[in-house]
Amino acid sequence: MGRRVEYRNGMGRLPAQAFFGLTILLALPACAARYQLRDTDLAEAKAQQSLAALRVYPSNRTISVYDEDANRTVVVSREIRDRSTKARRKRVLTLDTSGAIIGEELLNGAALLWVTFDQRCVQPDCAYGFVRTEDGRYRLVHVPEREGFRAPRVYRGWVAQRRQMSRGNLYALAEANTVYRLVRKRPKTVFLDVKKEVRDRTRGGREREPGV
Repeated sequence: MGRRVEYRNGMGRLPAQAFFGLTILLALPACAARYQLRDTDLAEAKAQQSLAALRVYPSNRTISVYDEDANRTVVVSREIRDRSTKARRKRVLTLDTSGAIIGEELLNGAALLWVTFDQRCVQPDCAYGFVRTEDGRYRLVHVPEREGFRAPRVYRGWVAQRRQMSRGNLYALAEANTVYRLVRKRPKTVFLDVKKEVRDRTRGGREREPGV
């Protein structure tokens, strides 16, 4: 039979497996969890004058595809040869692409945030727009254009025809703004998240009752 190894601490004896498991848990760093960006988060950042330092993240991988107008060449000899070339560019936002809020305004009475995911972009005209919907989320409503290219086609997750989003109402025609959504049984969108490290600590103590 193998020998059972035990370690002593202030709580008594621990089996070796439990000791090493406890050591690993204690060594792990605290990880920040993702939460939907809410007005309370914005209010707290403004109260601490740290809105510019707040980082936001897209809830889903988002790809914008930009196509250049095709340059067409027609060659006529014994046969007609029709050739065209065009450039295609993609901008990809991953779940870990951090963005900064560089502007705020109203869109049909709803709060609109201008978010840049590129350090070179510091103006709303090159930023992404996220508008507040009735459920309190900030959803994608505007994707920046690219000079010399057509209006972008926007995809949620990956580039495929069935993953292309279009602008439309989220739930009802009476909504003030249209957003980018993927039409399914339940429309799917892209909204803003924040990362928070939440630590709840309890300071305890005990007293021995003296007895009577």
